[in-house]
Amino acid sequence: MLLAIDTSSRYGGAALADESGQVVEARLWRSTANHTAQLMPAMAELLTAQGIAAAVLGGVAVALGPGPFSALRVGVSVAKGLAMAGGLPIVGVDTLRLEAGPHLTPDAIVAAWLDAGRNEIAAGWFDRNGNRVVDDAIASPDDLLERDGADAGPMVYRGEAAHARADAIREARAGNAVIAPWTPADRLWHLAAEGSRRLRLNEADDLSALQPYYLRMPTIGAPRQRDLVRQGRPSSR
Repeated sequence: MLLAIDTSSRYGGAALADESGQVVEARLWRSTANHTAQLMPAMAELLTAQGIAAAVLGGVAVALGPGPFSALRVGVSVAKGLAMAGGLPIVGVDTLRLEAGPHLTPDAIVAAWLDAGRNEIAAGWFDRNGNRVVDDAIASPDDLLERDGADAGPMVYRGEAAHARADAIREARAGNAVIAPWTPADRLWHLAAEGSRRLRLNEADDLSALQPYYLRMPTIGAPRQRDLVRQGRPSSR
């Protein structure tokens, strides 16, 4: 089985999936901190419920972000620790891709929105094949909508930040926006499916090189920086 871990937003989760990527057991929660208190107990509950040990897992998949610095470090560190201890293959998938993936369409660009704090959004834009059409960005909702333009053609908006701002998006995009349905479970389910797919194709990541995708540097212990800094740009897979 595959263990999928997502701590890239206030909504966290862990799931076990079979070889086809179908989730067989999951735990979801909402945290105001960094998921440390929830993740390990949730993983223990999953393994106990399925009657298996961590040593017999077939691999680990983890959401890489963007997201809160401490939360991302928790999820990625736990995933890498499991993979290292058990000699397991690991797959990392950036969270914007996870949000966009289930709604890719030949008829529109998919804009994935995640809350980035400070009333800003981390956004990524994807074509029908899941390829980025422009660089990811962090900006205010108004700036992102101005960038998209009222007459830029149809776009599908996806993710918890888009879901929370549906009315503003529809008004700004003048009828050229579709707000895709969203629940906290969607991203975790897609992570399990994508992780399983890549393991079947022998596309595991290099454990030593895998890092969270911050999009901008954290501000803990340093002057606030407004520059967007890429940390290990996500692959196109």
